[in-house]
Order: sequence, then structure tokens, then C-alpha cells
Amino acid sequence: MPRLVLHIGMSKTGSTSIETTFDASRPILERHGIDYLDMGQNHSRLMTVVATNKVEPLKGDVVRILGIERRDTNYDAATVIGAVRDRLANPRAPTVVISGQGLFRYSREKCLALRDFVGPHFDEIRVVAYLRDPTSWASSRAQELMKRGITQTQLARELDKRPEDAQLLPHYRASVEAYCEAFGRDHVDLRLFDRKAFVKGDLLADFCAAIGADPGLAEALQGSFSNRGAPTEALLLLQAHYDIVEDRLRAAEGAPPRAAAPSLEALTQAAERYRHPSSSFPIRQAIRNIRGTRWSLPKPMLDTIWRHSMDDIEWLRRHLGQPELFAAAYPPAEAPAPAWSPETLEDLARALDEALGDVMVPENRRTRLPAPLRGAQKYWHRVKRLFRRKGRRQS
Repeated sequence: MPRLVLHIGMSKTGSTSIETTFDASRPILERHGIDYLDMGQNHSRLMTVVATNKVEPLKGDVVRILGIERRDTNYDAATVIGAVRDRLANPRAPTVVISGQGLFRYSREKCLALRDFVGPHFDEIRVVAYLRDPTSWASSRAQELMKRGITQTQLARELDKRPEDAQLLPHYRASVEAYCEAFGRDHVDLRLFDRKAFVKGDLLADFCAAIGADPGLAEALQGSFSNRGAPTEALLLLQAHYDIVEDRLRAAEGAPPRAAAPSLEALTQAAERYRHPSSSFPIRQAIRNIRGTRWSLPKPMLDTIWRHSMDDIEWLRRHLGQPELFAAAYPPAEAPAPAWSPETLEDLARALDEALGDVMVPENRRTRLPAPLRGAQKYWHRVKRLFRRKGRRQS
């Protein structure tokens, strides 16, 4: 019987890059004895259906493979579970790999259900998890949430009011213990997300070593490294645009305006009602990857995150026999102020041109644009003038 490798994340440790590369490289992987489950790129939602026997809204290639609608919740979970069982019973190589960063936060009950499902098909099961220090992980996680419209104020209030449920705490122990209890400590490989700790200083080479692949595999793969972080300037612009859209939606509904100091509950409700539905505006997609100042959470928030994570860190240090684990991550540096450099302005101007070019009209035409587009057009011209002035000062 073959062996199984379960790659469970954690999030913000290059999981998407690994999954994108493996998803695009299945013929190469099979030649090296690796069968990357061909039921989508990220298997998190699929395996959650398996572990809970409940319907999850699926997306990606798996919906085409299974013949269901994207994000449909009316399909039969038993059909999906049967398809996964049949696929695991017919591996295409000695080592099968399943990957999903969403698996890291499984409860003990889910881990046991997952073990019972995959166990009959494999002689050996190995769980691979990457662990990232709490301060850099929290900044990366916060950046992802802020791109979706959640405010930094909401995240700070969560840390203050409900730290046990805060989205910026990594919760190492609960996740690691659940897998160790279900699969056995000897079958759980905990690896540091740190370039200094990677095989050859490379994440892909390190993961190939973790799954037991031959040394030539990493060299044969063409890595696809995605999810590049947004700079401070982009996040400020994104949050300002979310505010504008929220104000407009509130006014259209006759709802109260944004409060000066809303409660955590009000912030959470506003994110769901007024901010998340507008997360796919083209302007947001255009400006999120401009060049700029490296972003980080403010130092007081990082100090709070470290303090709340200390019990988990001490547990990991004892568990791994590494008394200095993550010591280099604290104290964190002060977050740098946005520089608004010429490179940032150049990228911003280009991004706005790409996002608005199709709807902008020559200035000598009298066609009247809708009000939101007129505002965007005026903003675009202000940016161009600012960029020209910067260029003249430098020359």
C-alpha cells in the first residue's frame, strides 16, 4: 500500500505557493513517485466535507471534476465522499499528497474522523505543518484580512475583548495537539517557516524533502510564488475605498453613518454587510500590488499578540526541545511610516489607468459619466498632476 502526506499549513507559510506549483506539475510529480490529489489545487474544503460528512461550498477545479456547481450547497455529501474514497483507493504513485492550509485549525474530532477515513488506504500517514513566529504571522494575516475590508480597529478590538477567538492569534497548541493525538507524535513533522531553516534556503526544496521526494524533484519543479504582500500605501488606499463604499451603501439604505468609536459587534456587522460584498472592485485588484513601504502591525498590537501567544510558544519549545524557538522575533520593530515614493506613485498611476482606462473618455467629449466614475476620474487627474510635480522636483 502507498503512503500519504497530509500538508496542513499553517496559513501564511507559503501553502498557496506549494499548492499552485504541485497543481501545475502533476506529470513531473508522478515521474518522481508523487501523486498530488487531482481534486483541486487546495484540498481544505474537500477534506472538510470528508471529515464532517457535511456539505461545504466548493470552488476551483474540484467542482468541474465532481460535476457540481461552484459554491453549490445542494449536492449530496455522500457523493463527494465516495468520489474521494474511490480516488484514494487507486493511487497513481507510491506517495499521495493532500494539501490545504485550512486543515491546520481542525478540532480533535475532525482529525480523528480524517484519520479514520484515510487510514484504510495507506500503510503510513505523515502530517507536515509549517510554523511561523506569531508576530510576522499576525502581520501577514492582518494584511490578508484588511484586503477583504476588515479594519485594523476591529482586529485590535478583538485582541482586547475576545483574545481566545482573535483572528490574529496563531493558536499553535490546539492545532498541533489535535493532530498528535489523532495520528501520533512520531507521524507529525513540525517545520519552521524560516528561510534559515529550509533545505537549501528554499521552501519548495524543504517541502520536497519533507514528503520524502528524491533530491531532483525540487530542481525539476517551476515554483509559483503567489500572495505577494501589499505595502502600507496600498492598504491605506484599500481601507479608504472600503470606507467610501460603506458610506455610500449606508446612505442608500438610510442606515446610520459610521460611528466614531463603534463597538466590536458593530464593526463585525459592518464588515459583513457593507465591506465584504464590495471586495472585488477592479480598483482594489489593481492597486494591491503596487510597490511601497513594507507593512507591519503597530508595535503595541504585536506586543499584545506575543503576550497572548506566550503559553503556546512555551509549550512548543518544550514539545520540540527548542528553548529559543521564535526568540529572534521579539521584540518587534516599530512599523515604518508610508514613504509615498516616486515608485509607489508611478505604480499607482499605472494601476488606476488599467482599472479606469476603459470607462474614461477624452476630455473634449461631453458625455457625462455616472457620479462614482466622475469622482474616480477626478482622482486620477489629481494623481497624474502630483506625479508630474514629483518628477519636476527631482529633475
